[in-house]
Amino acid sequence: MQKRISDQQLISEHLSNERTFLSWIRTGIGIMAFGFVAVKFSRIARRTAGAAGESKIMTSTWPEILGIALTACGALMILISYFRYRRSVELMRKGEYAYSTFYLTIMTTVLFAASVILVACLLLAPSFPESQDARPHEEIETPLL
Repeated sequence: MQKRISDQQLISEHLSNERTFLSWIRTGIGIMAFGFVAVKFSRIARRTAGAAGESKIMTSTWPEILGIALTACGALMILISYFRYRRSVELMRKGEYAYSTFYLTIMTTVLFAASVILVACLLLAPSFPESQDARPHEEIETPLL
């Protein structure tokens, strides 16, 4: 048996569905940005650690691969959110709604695991060698005009 809802309530539900969709889009973009930053950090750290002859962790490519995977997860999240949005619209038009946490659980698990690996990478990374430019410079006296 279908439940009949008022037009005002239907409009409210559709607007809420759109806000949820846009939130998922923003989250996907944020995750993609996080992955991009992870890749850039990995490349910079690999160059620095490789030049200093340090840590195999930072000279490996797995942090870069993880960053690329995060970027792909963000793109996948955007795609999944679109299909969930469309499915919700169909169900609301019928007066039904089936809540599912399957995709939320999968994405949360994947993103949490990726975050733990990146934190481990940061904790195991060597500190960057101090450059010669970082030393205090001697005061140079300039004549007053």
